Amino acid sequence: MKLLSLHCDYIKFKPIKRAIKEPENLSEAEKKRKKIEEVLVVFTAVEKQDEEDQEIIKKYMDNIKDIAEQVKVKNIVLYPYAHLSSSLARPDFAQKVMQEAEKELKKDKKFEVERAPFGYYKEFELKCKGHPLSELSREITAESTKKKEGKKRKKGSEFCKFILIDSNGKEYIVNEKNWKKSPIWKNKGEEYDRLKQFVKNELEKGEEKDKPKHVYYMRELELVDYCQESDLGHFKWYPKGMLIKQLILDFQEKLARDYGAFKIQNPLLYRLSVPSIRDLLGEFHEKDYSWKESNDSLILRFASDPGAFPFMQKVNFSYKQMPIKEYEEAICFRKERSGELKGLRRVRNFLMTDLHAFCKDEEQQKEEFEKLCYICKELMDNIIAKGRWVLGWEGTVDFYNKNKKWLIKIITRMQVPSFFKLMKERSHYYDMKNEFQSIESDGANTQISTVQLDSINGKRFNICYMDKDNKKKPCQIIHCSTFGSIERTLAAILENAAIDEREGRKPFLPYWLSPTQVRILPLSEKYVQEAELLAKDLNEKQNIRADVDDRDLPLSKKVSDAEKEWIHYIVTIGKKELENQILSVRIRKTGKVEQMKPHNFRDMLKKEQAEMPWRPLPLPVLLSKRPKFV
Repeated sequence: MKLLSLHCDYIKFKPIKRAIKEPENLSEAEKKRKKIEEVLVVFTAVEKQDEEDQEIIKKYMDNIKDIAEQVKVKNIVLYPYAHLSSSLARPDFAQKVMQEAEKELKKDKKFEVERAPFGYYKEFELKCKGHPLSELSREITAESTKKKEGKKRKKGSEFCKFILIDSNGKEYIVNEKNWKKSPIWKNKGEEYDRLKQFVKNELEKGEEKDKPKHVYYMRELELVDYCQESDLGHFKWYPKGMLIKQLILDFQEKLARDYGAFKIQNPLLYRLSVPSIRDLLGEFHEKDYSWKESNDSLILRFASDPGAFPFMQKVNFSYKQMPIKEYEEAICFRKERSGELKGLRRVRNFLMTDLHAFCKDEEQQKEEFEKLCYICKELMDNIIAKGRWVLGWEGTVDFYNKNKKWLIKIITRMQVPSFFKLMKERSHYYDMKNEFQSIESDGANTQISTVQLDSINGKRFNICYMDKDNKKKPCQIIHCSTFGSIERTLAAILENAAIDEREGRKPFLPYWLSPTQVRILPLSEKYVQEAELLAKDLNEKQNIRADVDDRDLPLSKKVSDAEKEWIHYIVTIGKKELENQILSVRIRKTGKVEQMKPHNFRDMLKKEQAEMPWRPLPLPVLLSKRPKFV
């Protein structure tokens, strides 16, 4: 199916004469000219391949809703337009698709839907708006049911046991029907409210209904945006968003370095004729970006280990050097169905920070696993939001029973209640893994980090070390994705800001991630030079990102704009401040204006920055020199 959507001031259309032998019957009202204003017009060509796609109507609707929400329209016109394709579906099928889509869309009270008559030549007139999203083209591909569903879990790997563990280590056995009645919920606190939401999401599989708040924030703050020139699920990053991404990667690189990992880089493109690549792809059941090239098939890197495992196969090391630890910033591709894409939570192109530890035995493997759990806890508290996350676990019943005391020790040390889903046999390569899940403003959970115990892939992929008996032995492996996706991480940060806003607090980014940490407002043009000197000192000598609003605008407008950018500290400079050698500082977190000596202000910000990474401003210091991106 091919779509061309136009955001219009208006469209007028009227059926003139039949274009096919049996067009749909029209009432007298439908034969007259119609005019719809402030409208999204979706020109649609239903194609032959769509006849094999059982979910084509849902995909069609999901794309329409997605575009309508982006351009913020209520009125939608579905317009059959055969000229978009040379491989059209049967007229009766195409007509049915558009009729059903119209019917289902009308059930959503957010939209008013009209459909142009099917099977007629029509005259039409429209006026298209001129913003970046006013013209969008999309292609909806027909996927076979088998590919959409993926492989079923192998027999024995279905979840058969569910366990809740509180922060004191007490165990509660539950099932899909009685989990709400578990005594664990007598524990009070936000951590149990979040755990309850997470268990509900896992066992009841509720669907997200509303547009996630981060989609609004990411554009309003000029961080990330949709890219109409690319495939669905691929985004463009603005300078402020790039700064946040780079700072998170700086944090991760220091974390990996302190842990003792060396950094590597592998290709984005792999040959499916390589057995290990085929095996890994099958293991993860991912939806791939692949194509034929000469006598081979090529695939873009998927969210697995197509680079790390072949890399380590060729590295020589002994038991004396273990554990061997490596780290990679991996760009990955996964062709999710269009209806599954939702803002930054689920995308088709993402950046994953991927860390592995190759261990000599199970004892060393468990020791490293535990270390990485505590590292991920620190990461969640520093980057996402302290306490606004839960811990989910998956593994086998046997591993849980044999290692229960050790697993509970980890949970009680982290003081994070947990939910275990257990199976009789492995579904993948891991005996046990955990997932650090952010619980967000709309109740959805987003996985940020995961640590996984792998006892089979060392042998399977011949990743071996030389033992003290001078014999090669397979490694025990730990997989740790500290940031399963930088995109999801940013979504979680913004969704946690939405919680603050919902609860009556001002939303903000963590101070160290804020593109502008200090905004300086000169009270008139004659104080701009002093504002620039202060900004220069903060930026170049103090490692504080400061800019200057030198625009010819009222002070109230400048303050309002700074508030919309979530800037932590707004400093005003005028006659009084210069004479008294003080700064008037508006603090976002408290809403108060305080008078501070410059050195006290700098000391406060250094303390707030602490040991977190820092980078300079991503844009010019003077706001008058900056372009508008959104």
